[in-house]
Amino acid sequence: MNSSSSFPLFALPHLMQGLCFKQMDGFDLICWTLGNKIATEAVSLHKYSTPDLHVTITWDSGRFNSQFYHFNENGKVVGMWNIQSKNKKRPRNMKHIGADSVVIHTYPSSSITDIHSSNPISTTTALMDHFKKIYRKVNYSIRFEGVDLGEHALYKWKHLSEASKIELIDSNVYPHHIQEFQSMLRPHQELLIERGSVELENCPKVKKITINASKYFTANKFNNYDCEQLEVRGYTINHNDYVEFLTEWMGGSHKNLKTFTLFDADKGWLIYRLKPFKYEGEVKTFHESDSGLIDCSEGYYIMRNDGTLGTLVFNENGVMQFVVWL
Repeated sequence: MNSSSSFPLFALPHLMQGLCFKQMDGFDLICWTLGNKIATEAVSLHKYSTPDLHVTITWDSGRFNSQFYHFNENGKVVGMWNIQSKNKKRPRNMKHIGADSVVIHTYPSSSITDIHSSNPISTTTALMDHFKKIYRKVNYSIRFEGVDLGEHALYKWKHLSEASKIELIDSNVYPHHIQEFQSMLRPHQELLIERGSVELENCPKVKKITINASKYFTANKFNNYDCEQLEVRGYTINHNDYVEFLTEWMGGSHKNLKTFTLFDADKGWLIYRLKPFKYEGEVKTFHESDSGLIDCSEGYYIMRNDGTLGTLVFNENGVMQFVVWL
């Protein structure tokens, strides 16, 4: 649907317009309104649904690119927008997204739109702004791949604060930017770090931290993390570090902790150092987490100094899950 064919729609009563917009899927709705101020204002009055977006920003061959993936309620991708660098030449068929002049190519059969911009980061910001104009609320996660967040001041990008999850893959947040980056984090968020240079300060304000690999994830920093959920994958810390962390929990620290998942755990060493007691009840006990139910019937119990119980659950793959009973 182009701007010229949209005028009969705008001639309809307000309620009828809303019903028509409701029949359009998310991909068509965004593509129809991109670069069309009149259509954007009309659609923004209705705002029926809440899209789930995954935004990826990459640095590749000296250029920024980004991708927006729109998921439906079944987890299927129903729309994709690729923002790519273009040269400085100005072809005739340019449109505007925010303040940026761009070239838009839409492929309805595959629900893919390519957007060529001389400033992909600015256009990425503008496209996110556009989603927020169209919808009442947007659920989204952000993934940086190979990015120095000092570029374009991405360490304080305005859309960081509302993201449900922030992933830093082979990306860098240097010490002189880390304080401002952490000021953008919020208690509802998940933060994932995999390689790169990210040296967090004490107590990031997030719900969950996942460390896949980080040379800056040291024992002294580890013991100061106070999130609800902590997940540490393969060979990131040594056996004494996680024993010390759980010992501190027993002493009254890490009061916000609900679950701690550790990959490559040494079961024998944990039992030797923590001296837990075995669960001997007849009924299987479960602890509900965000990822489902955890069977604690074969777990080992430790106690915090205020009487709060925690259970160590081990599986055959070397994964230890520690759950806190609140």
